[in-house]
Amino acid sequence: MAADIRALTGVRGVAAAVIVVYHFGDVQLATGGTASYFRIPFGYLLVDLFFMLSGYVMALTYRDAFDHLTPSKFATFMLKRVARLYPAYFVIGLFYVAKMAAGLSGDKLEMYSAWDVVGNLLMMTGWGFYIYPMIGVAWAASAEMGSYLLLPILMAFTLRKSALTAGLAVLAAFVAIYAVSISGRGTGGSLDVVNGNSFYPLLRAVAGFTLGLAIFRFAGVIDRLSMTMQDALVIGILVAMFAVGVFSHSDLPLYVLFIPLVAVLSRDGRMAQWLFGNALVYRLGIISYSIYLIHPLFVSFAVRTWRHFGQTEAVYVAAACACFAAIWLLSELSYRFVEMPGRKAIVEWFGSKPEHTPARSAS
Repeated sequence: MAADIRALTGVRGVAAAVIVVYHFGDVQLATGGTASYFRIPFGYLLVDLFFMLSGYVMALTYRDAFDHLTPSKFATFMLKRVARLYPAYFVIGLFYVAKMAAGLSGDKLEMYSAWDVVGNLLMMTGWGFYIYPMIGVAWAASAEMGSYLLLPILMAFTLRKSALTAGLAVLAAFVAIYAVSISGRGTGGSLDVVNGNSFYPLLRAVAGFTLGLAIFRFAGVIDRLSMTMQDALVIGILVAMFAVGVFSHSDLPLYVLFIPLVAVLSRDGRMAQWLFGNALVYRLGIISYSIYLIHPLFVSFAVRTWRHFGQTEAVYVAAACACFAAIWLLSELSYRFVEMPGRKAIVEWFGSKPEHTPARSAS
């Protein structure tokens, strides 16, 4: 299989775009309450799709390296994961700090204790350590980082042991997600648990990772289907997801549908390529991490514009569209000038240097 599965990269971009629209959908009214100008049902669940995708990609990329894992190999793995997530997290975080310092945010710098500052710098806001985040949505990146630390254990149970053991790991993941759903800590829905005052956000990420690893192990059964059947399966799952979004009041049915979606898209078939592997959607997937981190910066600007120029739907939609364009542009810049150079720099600075042996004399 190719190391880069275009459909999986593209669906990550679609998920990021949906999350952006979801977060822009509700306008906080000056008189209290909210006005919903465009509503995305269960939009918060797309974060769980991120976790499953990451689990799958980790299995695809590191399954052989983790067969004989040593402390040195794991340190190299974690360095690459930090290099992937931290540069954009740190630089974009500075813009959140600047926004607070300028008085353009509901949060104030004086709200943050020394513990909060250290926790944010160490990217630990999603681990249940009571750390107030500077980037609210970064709990997901933090929880993903925590999942990387547990990856050797997760891989051992899902990839290297028997199918029965892998099945038990999947069952444990479902139990974990059910525990999150009944925790009573959800905001937008039962699974929308993001507050760093409990371990549930990290549990949510670990469950998604486990399912992503299991999808990698068992998705080969889809290869037994003809290409026409695989195409039909893509369409059928998307239709089912739409129906669940419209008619269901529970998070769990849509969450479960993410599993066959990732599995069938991982085969990169014709319909998967057409919908999620095309150039535009694929590019969104490439810059999706920056999109995810940057977009909350602009929600308040759309709201301010709406209040200033007339509290109408047309004003807010126009302001939101302008923000979407800015988010896309800044995400491209972040990817090119922060993510990629930062990744390279961290690996070069902190990676192990090859030992150079002195050249032998010709004599």
